Parts: sequence; structure tokens; C-alpha cells
Amino acid sequence: MLAHGGMGTVYLAVGSAGQEVALKLLRPDFASDELVRRRFDREARMAQRIDHPHVVPVLDVGEHEGTPYLAQAFVRGGSLQDRLDADGPLPVADTVRMAVEVGGALDAIHAIGLVHRDIKPANILLDERGAAHIIDLGLAKDSQASNLTKPGQAVGSLDYMAPEQIRAEEVGPQTDVYGLACVLYTALTGAAPFAEKTGMGVLWAHLQEAPPDPQVRRPDLPDAIVAAVLAGLAKEPEDRPPTTVAYAEGIAAAG
Repeated sequence: MLAHGGMGTVYLAVGSAGQEVALKLLRPDFASDELVRRRFDREARMAQRIDHPHVVPVLDVGEHEGTPYLAQAFVRGGSLQDRLDADGPLPVADTVRMAVEVGGALDAIHAIGLVHRDIKPANILLDERGAAHIIDLGLAKDSQASNLTKPGQAVGSLDYMAPEQIRAEEVGPQTDVYGLACVLYTALTGAAPFAEKTGMGVLWAHLQEAPPDPQVRRPDLPDAIVAAVLAGLAKEPEDRPPTTVAYAEGIAAAG
């Protein structure tokens, strides 16, 4: 077993060609929930359409004894969350590189009409060279089809959730700009922007409060990097960079 999450369990397995794969099985109690099952199925179907070096590809999808599964390429190296837990904040250069890689991967997701909506350190895998790869499109919204959530339901991870997600409003590429900004803030400081708050306090802070100055947590951060990262944390989508690539380019220029 590699991981156990909200929707299922991931195992290290062997693919039909003898290669290592990550095999994700939907939780049995979710397999009978039509909404969750459709979301899981769509993660696999939509992910198979994405061809980008920093999006982990889906190799196979199916069902076994009533349990839906998908198999993805196995990325050896662990998640960004694992690295932060083990080593603390990233060097600025590593953070800039990750911004470019993840920004490009998200742009490829947006190009097929999806918005990820759940960018967080646990959903970014780092391979043995340190390159970043996005996983888990299970919360993604297809802009060309119905949103597989219940009316008024906000979906995402509290520490990385954009204000429009909290308000259950329409999401778009700039929603993922906000999520990526939260991830970069975390990578540089070791903590999410509003990590000191809990529960509803986190949601309120995303909606109403300016993020704490990253230089308070890490005084050595260059002013230009701080300004570039914070540009993605504007409360209103229209006040953020228009795409994740444009946002990443700003980070790279500052670095």
C-alpha cells in the first residue's frame, strides 16, 4: 500500500508489461455511491486525454468484482508533502522550477476544459530527479459538462481552496492559480498561508484576510519572489494572473 485517502487506496502493483504502476482502488463504501463513482470514472477518462510530461498518465481503467480501479505510471520519490515534512521549506530555485512545471501541467489540464480544484502538496509527486508531477483529478470540474457535486457544495482542501470555491461559485483556470499560489507559499515557508487557523477560520481567512507576510516566516526570501507568489492570492479571480503559465512565468522572472 502506498497511500490511503478520502476516495480510495493506492497500491504499488505490476502492470501488464511488467512495469511498476500505482493502482488506485475506489473505497468499497463509495463504489455504491453514484456521484462518487461518476467522479472517479471521470478522473480516469479525462486524465487519459492529457499528454504532458508533468501530469501522471493514466494507463488503464476498469472494474474488478464491483470495485472501480485505475492504474497510473508510478512516480518514485514521494510527494511534495513528504519532502516538506522531511526537509522543511524548499530552496527558492527548487520552488521556481516546480512553479514552472506545475504551471505548465495545469495549463494542459485547462486546455481540455478541466479545472483541477485540488492543487496541494499531497497531489504533487516529485520524481527521483526532483521534477514535479500532478496527480488526482478526482475533484476536477469539466467546464463543458455538469459539475459532479451537489448544489452549493464547495469541494477542495481547506488550506488551498480559492475564495470562489468556498462561495461555491463558478471556477476557472484562475482558481488553480490560487491553489498553486498556496502551494508555493507552503513550499517556501513550510506552512500554508492560513495554517495557524482551523475549521471555519481557514475559510474566513481565504475570503477576507490578507495572507501573512512570507518574510515573517522566512526572512531570507527575496522581495521579488514574495511579490510574485502573492500575486496569485488575490481574493477575486480577475485580479490574479490569467493562466497558470502566466503566473509561473512571473515566478520565474522574479527568481
